[in-house]
Amino acid sequence: KLQVGSGAVDFETATTMDVTLRVTDSGGATFDQSFTITVTDVNEAPTGMALSGDTVAENSAEGTDVGTLSATDADAGDTATYSIESQGVADAFKISGDKLQVGTGALDFEATPTMSVTVRSTDSSGLTFDKTFTVTLTDVNEAPSDISLSAATVAENSAQGTEIGTLSTTDVDA
Repeated sequence: KLQVGSGAVDFETATTMDVTLRVTDSGGATFDQSFTITVTDVNEAPTGMALSGDTVAENSAEGTDVGTLSATDADAGDTATYSIESQGVADAFKISGDKLQVGTGALDFEATPTMSVTVRSTDSSGLTFDKTFTVTLTDVNEAPSDISLSAATVAENSAQGTEIGTLSTTDVDA
């Protein structure tokens, strides 16, 4: 029997292998014959994934690009599709083609300055590779949301400069 040895058989490296076999009879006479073995391609799963950008401003509109995804696959010309497998905040991100984009969930720097999202790359034969990316949110100055006055009465005929009350504001930005 001719069997695969300890060396790697890899279609992407070589589509054929040449082997010479020698037969020796009981009298010591030999005969050599060369054979070409054809290596057939077997689909291999993607082995890596990258994201071109990993920063987005808080409160960005739905559909804002975070970055472009790319998969590493030993099979030349194999295509990949992407899907979100899990994320820290529901619907914070979505996939459009090969783009990771802002979804419908809230991106709030003050609550969570970094967010995780696990993306799955699926090749044309259905084999997959998952990778978790960390997306950094940048802070955006947000308008104050409330004004409070500690007191709202003043005596008639009060002199100019008489304190009525103390003002305070509510602002999510520290």
